[in-house]
Amino acid sequence: MDNTSNPQNERSDSVADETTSAQARPQPQPETSLLGALGAGIRQGAEDAITAAEKTIPKVKSAAEGAVYWTAYGVSFAAVFQWTLAKGLAPESLKSGFRDGVKAAEDAAQRWTDKLRGNKDKASDAAPEQSGSSTGAIQTGMA
Repeated sequence: MDNTSNPQNERSDSVADETTSAQARPQPQPETSLLGALGAGIRQGAEDAITAAEKTIPKVKSAAEGAVYWTAYGVSFAAVFQWTLAKGLAPESLKSGFRDGVKAAEDAAQRWTDKLRGNKDKASDAAPEQSGSSTGAIQTGMA
């Protein structure tokens, strides 16, 4: 039993070791460009923002709906409470004064809107007459 090494065996062992170690080592990656890295960062940031928004939107929507509800509740409660309290505590002369004032205001507003509508109707009716008379003058002048 001879313990002498065969030079060929040593060479094949060292080649096998180099091949194994080369496969185990990660191959160097080509350097990524600055624009590629920037684009990847932007894409990742957009994905993170979308994920965060998807988690946040239901909470914000629920809070907004609650705020709208309680605001409407508070406004309507305050208006009705004040009106009912005033109506219950006010003397009859004050109540009749309010009724008469409301009726007079409605009548005045109705007359004013009728007057404005009348002016618009007169203006729109006058526009075709003016154009018709001007075309007649042009036609008469040409004849």
